[in-house]
Amino acid sequence: MDDEHELLRRWRGGDLAAGNALFERHFDGLYRFFAGKVSRDVEDLIQQTMLACVEGRDRIAGESTTSVRAYLFGTARNVLYAHYRKHLHERFDAVHTSLEDLGPSPSRLVDEAVAARLLAAALRRIPLDLQILLELHYWERMSHSELATALGVSLGSVKGKLQTAKTQLRRHMAELAAGDALAELPAVDLDLDRWVAALPSSAWEVQEDRS
Repeated sequence: MDDEHELLRRWRGGDLAAGNALFERHFDGLYRFFAGKVSRDVEDLIQQTMLACVEGRDRIAGESTTSVRAYLFGTARNVLYAHYRKHLHERFDAVHTSLEDLGPSPSRLVDEAVAARLLAAALRRIPLDLQILLELHYWERMSHSELATALGVSLGSVKGKLQTAKTQLRRHMAELAAGDALAELPAVDLDLDRWVAALPSSAWEVQEDRS
């Protein structure tokens, strides 16, 4: 099987099959990225992401495998934000807007486990920009340098944003566990990295219909 370095080289040279092979390798991750935030138009958003990548493939920095993945998810993030701006009447601001702000709370969260339900609810309460950062960090296992590329920020900024995101997630998890928002919630495990990373990537996906 060709590695991504070779596929990228061939794609840049106009080999569409090589480009398709790259997208096939990352399709599941892109689907998971969008499915956790919209219930409609997921495949359309993936197609938009792929088209944008085709049009801008020469802008991918370097020829490392990490740059390909960071470029794909950075593009997916931009496509998602454009989708929200198109469908929202009010101004969309990913730095301050959470999924909870974008629509009514779902009547049902994922029901795989109590811990997954808690995480799903807590993630919906933090700003979308921070939610995406955590998803790429935990479930796509992106390095700090990959995150910086995907989000278009400096390496130092990534580290600060991660700390902020984890702090906010812990706070919302604690609030949910202490209140009545979800039934039968366990005490919040303060070892967030270990606990969240152990959950399946589908844990935060919301099943209700929303834009």
